[in-house]
Amino acid sequence: MGATAMTVLRVLCLLCAFCLFGLSACAPGPQAAAPRRATTPPGAPRIVLGELDARVILGDLPARAVRMGAGPLAMLSAGEQVEGERIGGFFEAPENACLLAYARGSTTIDDLDIVAFAEEGNPIAADQAPDAHPTIMVCPPHPERMYIAAHLANGEGLVGIAAHIVPVARAGEISRAFAARGSHGDGTRAAEAWPGLDDRLRAHRAAIGGTWEDFRRVAVRVDARAPANVAFPMEANQCIDVLVLPDEDVALVEVEALDDAGRVVARAHEGLKEPSFVLCSPIAFEGVLTLRPHVGTGLAAIVLGRTRGDGGREFAGRASAVWTASPLPLDGARTARNAELSRGGYGAPTSVKNGQLVLGRRVTLPLDLPGGASGCARVDVVGGAPLALIDASIWDANGLLLASGEGTGGAALFVCGRAKAQIELETRGRPGPFSVMVRPERWQHPLFATRPLAATRMLARAATGENLMHEGLATSVKQMTLDPAKRTVYAVTAGAGQCLRVAVGIEGEGAGVELRLFDGSTSEELDRSAGERGASARACASAAAPRSLRVEIRGTAGKPEAIIGERLK
Repeated sequence: MGATAMTVLRVLCLLCAFCLFGLSACAPGPQAAAPRRATTPPGAPRIVLGELDARVILGDLPARAVRMGAGPLAMLSAGEQVEGERIGGFFEAPENACLLAYARGSTTIDDLDIVAFAEEGNPIAADQAPDAHPTIMVCPPHPERMYIAAHLANGEGLVGIAAHIVPVARAGEISRAFAARGSHGDGTRAAEAWPGLDDRLRAHRAAIGGTWEDFRRVAVRVDARAPANVAFPMEANQCIDVLVLPDEDVALVEVEALDDAGRVVARAHEGLKEPSFVLCSPIAFEGVLTLRPHVGTGLAAIVLGRTRGDGGREFAGRASAVWTASPLPLDGARTARNAELSRGGYGAPTSVKNGQLVLGRRVTLPLDLPGGASGCARVDVVGGAPLALIDASIWDANGLLLASGEGTGGAALFVCGRAKAQIELETRGRPGPFSVMVRPERWQHPLFATRPLAATRMLARAATGENLMHEGLATSVKQMTLDPAKRTVYAVTAGAGQCLRVAVGIEGEGAGVELRLFDGSTSEELDRSAGERGASARACASAAAPRSLRVEIRGTAGKPEAIIGERLK
């Protein structure tokens, strides 16, 4: 290696040594331990009086409502809630104004409901949709004081209930803007302009018969999430015809009648496009109709007609008539029914069975029927308070339906040509005690044994009144085969001051029967009736002279066998 190279190597070594020395000199020396500071425990949290301000969760709703014409905000109740809890309180609203009420919760709440109740506990309006912003609008007629309750269905957090007084004129627009449920500002209005109302009413009244006086026509808004209420007066010994005509926005409307104690006394059959029923009562009360569709929100026209209770004979067997009665204990109700039947010529019952009915459970009992294969029996079902809305049916051992009926406090059924059967009972209103009483039917005829099912149906259509009694004297029983292509016509005479009732029951290969009564001299139609398994019609002569009548009967499908019975009173 040359001298020059050696010199360069020495220089490099010296530089490396210098760098290493410099780095070690720059490294920090040992750290001195930090001095410990003395720690002081924290004090207790300061208590601040106050409550959570639920107005925070309302957002801009109160301001929006006021801008649209509502009154100032009133906070009813607020608090932290967990799933399943409820809060509520009373609001007062003027009778000529609406009440907008809504419940809101914090963002941790997924489902919240709101319901308005009258003081007696009946619901007035509700929004129970699966969301967290329930809102209702309650418009006249409504109670002056209402209880508003919110139910937390899913989640937990802060919940508040608020309300505004809303003028009726502004309620419709505010309801739409807030998606409010219940009785909207459109409220009730006259039904005179309802499309086709008069034609549909005429067809309905022709189908049920009788002479009716309309005393109220109104259109109300109905909502699937809250019942609508319409008040009606019931006088003693009066019958009311209820016809409901929903618009195309709603379907499957449930219609019930409640008495002044909040008891359900009548209900329209389910599934009818235009629900209707006839309600009769021996006592006076202030009633309420409740309407609630299964689907949709829209309008429904309601037409109420009335007639005297004894006018029920004119539509008996043609309308779905329900009689209310005074609430009696079972012993009192059974005694009253037996006394009525005794006055009608019936003997004591051959058997009595007692029991209890509860909601949602059907009771089946065996029956031993007097008369056997050659006669007919009458079966009375009597309910004691608080039992209401009884549904009864009688079946034979082969599963054939022999008779069925329903009533508020009881029912009466007729069975021919059977020695044994079973009765099924169910309540659709309130639970309570019942008795089933069996006795021989007074109206017997040899032809009843030839067509027992038709005879059963004829007897049911011929019976009238609250307790389904056969009035007057039986004058004739006929058997014939009906044909939809041919009318069966015959003449009969009603004596001066007498009324003739003709009843038909059918069985066999066919369904549907049409019965018409005409004046024999002028051919004026006096009464008509039609039904799937039976029909009943009535015509009267003046007190001055007898009246000749023409009876026309026709089957509507197939060729059923018919039993025709006539009675004069």
